[in-house]
Amino acid sequence: MHDLRHTAASLAIAAGANVKAVQQMLGHASAAMTLDVYAALFPDDLDAVGRSLDAHVPQMCHNGPTSGVERVALEGRYGT
Repeated sequence: MHDLRHTAASLAIAAGANVKAVQQMLGHASAAMTLDVYAALFPDDLDAVGRSLDAHVPQMCHNGPTSGVERVALEGRYGT
C-alpha cells in the first residue's frame, strides 16, 4: 500500500500538481516535507526548467542588443 501511495504522489508532482494539494492528499504537516520526500525523484526536471527559461529569455539577452533602441533601453534600465 505504501508503494502505491508513493507512486501516486510522485506522479502527481511530476504532472505539475500543486505541492500544497499533494501535501494535503498525503496528510503531511508541511509542503516542505512533501518536497523533501518526493521532489528529488525526477532528475530530468532540472533540464525542463532550463529549457523553459531558455524559451522565455529574450534573444537579446543571449546575443547582446541588436539595435540602437534595445541598447538605449538596456542602458537606461541598468545604468550602463
